[in-house]
Amino acid sequence: MGTCKMGNNPCSSVVDAQGRSHEHPNLYVVGSSVFTTGGTSNPTLTVAALALRTADAIRSAI
Repeated sequence: MGTCKMGNNPCSSVVDAQGRSHEHPNLYVVGSSVFTTGGTSNPTLTVAALALRTADAIRSAI
């Protein structure tokens, strides 16, 4: 968790809110690595919601 941090600023994050890499526009990252920190609960539902949002972003980009 936290190795590909999500955020709006390319200087302090790796991907944007849709999981698209700031450095490589055709690269999307899906999974718990986009979390800014680790939580105390199971992240499965959050990862699934992020995956669906990223899939929608990829589909609309085509």
